Amino acid sequence: MTRTIQRALVSALLASVAIPASAQIAVSSNDRLLVQENGVTRPVPHAPSSTITVLDLGSSPVKVLWELDDVPGSVGGPPLSVAIAADESIAVVANSTQIDPGDNKKTIPDTRITVVDLKTRKVTQRLHTGAGAAGMSISRDGKFMVVAGRQSGMVHMFSIDKGQLRPAGEIKIGPPDALVSHVALSRDGKTGVVTQNATNKISIIRIDEKGMSVVSEFSSGGVRPYAAVVHPNGKVALVANLGEGKGDSGTIVMVDLATGKLIGAPVPVGYEALEGMMMSDDGGWVAAVCHAGSTKPKDSPLFKDNGMVVLLRFDATKNTLTKTADGKIGHWSQGAAFSKDGKTVLVQNMVENDIQVFRNDNGKLTDTGQRIKVKGGAAAIRTSSGL
Repeated sequence: MTRTIQRALVSALLASVAIPASAQIAVSSNDRLLVQENGVTRPVPHAPSSTITVLDLGSSPVKVLWELDDVPGSVGGPPLSVAIAADESIAVVANSTQIDPGDNKKTIPDTRITVVDLKTRKVTQRLHTGAGAAGMSISRDGKFMVVAGRQSGMVHMFSIDKGQLRPAGEIKIGPPDALVSHVALSRDGKTGVVTQNATNKISIIRIDEKGMSVVSEFSSGGVRPYAAVVHPNGKVALVANLGEGKGDSGTIVMVDLATGKLIGAPVPVGYEALEGMMMSDDGGWVAAVCHAGSTKPKDSPLFKDNGMVVLLRFDATKNTLTKTADGKIGHWSQGAAFSKDGKTVLVQNMVENDIQVFRNDNGKLTDTGQRIKVKGGAAAIRTSSGL
């Protein structure tokens, strides 16, 4: 057997076992474009390409399956600028920000999204969408994807067929300066929850064979709504309000999707700058990632030398959200992800270029001590749960 044939057989074997059948996949988008030093965010001139890290949440400790370079991704926007098909066939990564070609000390909005085949570990498409491509979701049936355009004021839709994306329409949510940040989907794919970060509004959209239409728009009940998630029951959504970032607590609000109204009062998480939020696959737990002063200059009276992750229990029968625990995390922390059983919680740390692993024992949160190094600032993360 020639060496060429041997190499071909090895390559085929590696591709066929790229993701074990029992794996619980998470994909982290890692930004090498921006860094933060003493509370100041700046671009990195001549930065190397951003990367993704593919993780197996079904193993203990959590295992890195593989990494891939040249997958543009940015910390700009909520840490939900990556989405995975429910069958774990593809991942899509959005890049909201790029270095200004005319001035490498500045950034401008980007429009690129990248499709990665998770079986072959290869980039299969590079497409463009609205300016500031940010928070996205793939429908649970894998037939379409929606992307928020932070500088376009739009939600953009792509159809998906055999892993290939094609533009399929768009809808205006607000003016470009509304900072449309994320679109969360119900599991049946018929309802979308859209956050308008700059106007403190939430929009509910309907999705059907005719396309997308706005059903309602209302106040977020707080300041700077960012991340959103729809409960598996399809009746209620949770939206995280970042807050003003001046020592005030971020809040989470519950939305009745039938009436388009808030349920009860906003729930404070106890720390400022509620950057990332995710729900467990069964809808019973919520992780909230807060900067908590860790992004302030060290001479600021609000500076704290760590962020905080907050674990909350969600009771869908009573629509109550109750804090059960919190834990110290890194600096400029971003997204969170749950294993399918809700017992493992990942938190991304931008400054440390790593992912922190916690254990959820029925509401008790324990730092396992595992730190997963990634190639860049850990900026966005998602599993295939469809949330």
